[in-house]
Amino acid sequence: MLATYVSAALICAASLLVGRALLSLAGQPRWTWLEPAVGFAALVAAAGLPARGPGHATTSALALVLLIAAAAVVLVLFPARATTPDDADPGERRRLVEGERDVVLWGLLVAIAAAAVLSIPFAISGRWGLLGVGFNNDLGLHLAWAEWLRSGFGPPPESGYPLGPHAIADTAAAVPGIGLGQAFVGEILAIGILTALTALAALPRLGPARRVLGAVLVAVSYLAASYYAQGAFKETAEALFVLAVALALRDPAPIPRGAVARLGYCLPWLAIAGGVLFAYSFAGLAWPIAVVALWSLALPATRRALAPRSVIRFLLRPATLIGLVVLAALAVLTLVGPLGFGAGFNRVAGSNTYGPVSPIEALGVWWSPNYRLDAPGEADLTWLAGAIGGAAVAAGAIWWLRRRDLAVPIAFAACALLYLVSLPFTGDYSQAKALMIAAPLAMLIAARPLLSEITDAPVGAARIAWTALAVVFIGGAAYSSFMVLRDGPVGPPGHGSELQSFLPILHGKPVLYAGQDRYAAYELLGADTHVPLVEFPDPAISPNPEKPFDTGDAYSPIDFDSFTKGTLDRFPYLITGRAAWNSQAPPSFRRIAATRSFILWERVGDAPARRRVLLEGTNAGSIAGCDAPEIRILLASRGRAAVFPDSVFGAKTHWSTGDVLRTGESTAQTLSLGPGRWRLSLQYFSPFELTLSAPGFRRTLEPALDGQRPNTISLANDGQFWPAGEIDSDGGPVRFTVTAAEPSTLQKLSGYDGSAHVANIVAVRAGKKRTVPLSAACDRWIDWYEAPEIP
Repeated sequence: MLATYVSAALICAASLLVGRALLSLAGQPRWTWLEPAVGFAALVAAAGLPARGPGHATTSALALVLLIAAAAVVLVLFPARATTPDDADPGERRRLVEGERDVVLWGLLVAIAAAAVLSIPFAISGRWGLLGVGFNNDLGLHLAWAEWLRSGFGPPPESGYPLGPHAIADTAAAVPGIGLGQAFVGEILAIGILTALTALAALPRLGPARRVLGAVLVAVSYLAASYYAQGAFKETAEALFVLAVALALRDPAPIPRGAVARLGYCLPWLAIAGGVLFAYSFAGLAWPIAVVALWSLALPATRRALAPRSVIRFLLRPATLIGLVVLAALAVLTLVGPLGFGAGFNRVAGSNTYGPVSPIEALGVWWSPNYRLDAPGEADLTWLAGAIGGAAVAAGAIWWLRRRDLAVPIAFAACALLYLVSLPFTGDYSQAKALMIAAPLAMLIAARPLLSEITDAPVGAARIAWTALAVVFIGGAAYSSFMVLRDGPVGPPGHGSELQSFLPILHGKPVLYAGQDRYAAYELLGADTHVPLVEFPDPAISPNPEKPFDTGDAYSPIDFDSFTKGTLDRFPYLITGRAAWNSQAPPSFRRIAATRSFILWERVGDAPARRRVLLEGTNAGSIAGCDAPEIRILLASRGRAAVFPDSVFGAKTHWSTGDVLRTGESTAQTLSLGPGRWRLSLQYFSPFELTLSAPGFRRTLEPALDGQRPNTISLANDGQFWPAGEIDSDGGPVRFTVTAAEPSTLQKLSGYDGSAHVANIVAVRAGKKRTVPLSAACDRWIDWYEAPEIP
């Protein structure tokens, strides 16, 4: 846990240093609170630009070190001025010196407060872990890509995908004592802290408590908290950069004369553009461009310059033509080549989530811990949430406009316009991102006037109205974000942590992981791990068409039978689960190591060419029901089949109180077992400990969310089967009960609403699979078969 905070502190400190240096070169001698966003954007750009070149993470780390060193030199040569010119009176000088001290104080107060709020998921869960495990799981893929950057092992990043944040995490992980996962979570935490610090630029002249509260509210507005809790960083970084653009436009410095001075003036803007490009890709540039364009239209000088003759003269200038050519070339590079992400963007732009995200959620009040599943109408009192959020943002917008402080409302309007324009062309996935990027601006528009007017409004009805709206909105927004952070999934070590014991054998070697856990490559850092992910296919892995990875309504549990012969022959090592309800290893693989949940196999020959399976769906075998004509034809042919010992299947739908358990709850179902020893296999996802029990039997199941997407939010994904112990039966019905652990004191006090999902349970009689003639496999669970003719 400490390493995560150290990583966040290092990234924040570097951002502040680099941001101050760039703003000094831009002609801003004193602190502005734009430094956090400008500095972080520069770090992202400096790390992302060389990430795909020779050296990958090493080159990126060198670029970051050089940038930080250059920033330090700049600050030594051009220190921030704490005083006015020599003719300033002593009182003014004293106030400026005290102002610099206040910068440090405010920065520390807000950073500590934001870090404390963003630590709520860890505090409630009682552990450190990766954010979003079991909810989104994208972080697992990003960790694998970051590992590829620094070691060359594992799946390579998607073509053109922006890798600035990944390279920053790699650099932080080079610090002794900081692991890659801790560095990445630290960076996600740092983005939230930097957003709170940046918000201070719009919150002057407020009391300490109100200023800190306002800054933190902007950083953890409902959708920002939701994306943070799922381990997202691209969207929160984009929102930070857009917020900084809006705040920079509130009081822009005049453009200086001279080429060198103008270049310095442009440096912060170039840094933000680079940060957007290497964190969010070329599509992210739409937001700052729209904000600046809409803001410019509000200026009389811009409107005069848009006269046809003026535009033509401007476009015909040599400098303008050169600039347009450069921009066109850069635009092409963002679509094709090593930095081109056009194909990937087009693929995800139209994809959908599990229902459209309501625009009301961007206003900050939404009483649901799940911004996706509850968006279509299951959240509580959505009409009231919309009324409160809408009233606060509308009143706030009027407040800003009356003061002729137009930049922030215009920036929010630009974000809203982009969202509306995107509706006919993009899916729920991209539209939700657009709402999230606008959310901090919406919170700033509402929170700044409310926090001011509770003391500044004239005594009487106006102050009462502002105070009432402030209490209702800020209270509702704070509780909305708290619900998200309270239930934010923090991944337990789970089954995947056992994989690390295989690393002495697998380090630097190719290995195929039989499962769709997005975090498998992270747990096997240092090995060349290949995972059969449905959303991001590995070209080295081909699914068996008779047992595909995705069955259409669920992601299948994966074992040996899930792969083609060519795939099995391609890898020297393979990892499978250790549950009894798994397919038999071909003779070409031998077991060389095992943990409680996994088996490591080494290939010693070529996989059988004639081994086939029935359509197993999401099971390890298929029942050969002899009533089916095609099965009778198959069993009448010459050949052989591997059959499971007696197996009893308990369906997910048979649990007495349902398949979802909250802390302290239990559910049960009865299986009819013959006499003898039975090996149990269970599918489950749980953020807390479970206990599987029966008369004379008790087995503790470790907390495990695992990285199969989308597991707990899917309509039909039940995950891998895991070993659940062995039981001796005298014969007859046996009632199995799954009990969830009792909540901790903090979980009770906070109203924690995390849940476990249990699915199918299978009891397999202890013993090895038998190979029998096909004619003897009638009504048996067939694992695989060989036959001269396939019906």
